[in-house]
Amino acid sequence: MPKTSTRNRGRTIARRPVAKPKRELPILPLSVAGIFVVAFAVLLVVFWVNRTPISGQPVANISCQSGEQLATHYHAHVDIIYKGQPVTVPAQTGILSSCFYWMHTHTTSGIIHIEAPKDSANRKFTVGDFFQVWNQPLTSKQVTTIKLAKGDQVKAWVDGKPYTGDPRNIVLKSHTQVVIEVGPEFVDPPTFDWTSQDAIQEAGTGG
Repeated sequence: MPKTSTRNRGRTIARRPVAKPKRELPILPLSVAGIFVVAFAVLLVVFWVNRTPISGQPVANISCQSGEQLATHYHAHVDIIYKGQPVTVPAQTGILSSCFYWMHTHTTSGIIHIEAPKDSANRKFTVGDFFQVWNQPLTSKQVTTIKLAKGDQVKAWVDGKPYTGDPRNIVLKSHTQVVIEVGPEFVDPPTFDWTSQDAIQEAGTGG
């Protein structure tokens, strides 16, 4: 298309097309959005690691019911230790917004609440059952999120005595104390004080 022109004092001046300004991307908003995406991804991973099954479906033949089942009601304790350092058993494990699994925690004390209906009074609830409700592995290669490296071992103690079988088969009775260690290094298994005020208070809550 021919260029248009106009005359100014005898001279012809060509009109050049005006260049449109380039649109710059909003760097700061994009950076902030990226940070939020990364943070959300991290939180999602943490949730996935510590999650209890969100569907409320039975796990290891353990139901999740709207009310706490107190026909069978007692408490055991589980410690997890990794190379001499304690690993927290999360609070509210086995507790959903709409129901309670028969095995659950209320705090990070390590106290496992075992509360089941009358028809399950004779059932032997195990450490493996609890780990399934927690949705975490307990094997010779991995304990919760801890993957064993070459030379690492899993050792277990029940009421202060070494347990040589599969830790998943440990039966949790009233005031049973279980210690699961990944090492080396290994430390002497701690003893849980059921007479402490915190233990009495938690065990005394009907849940």
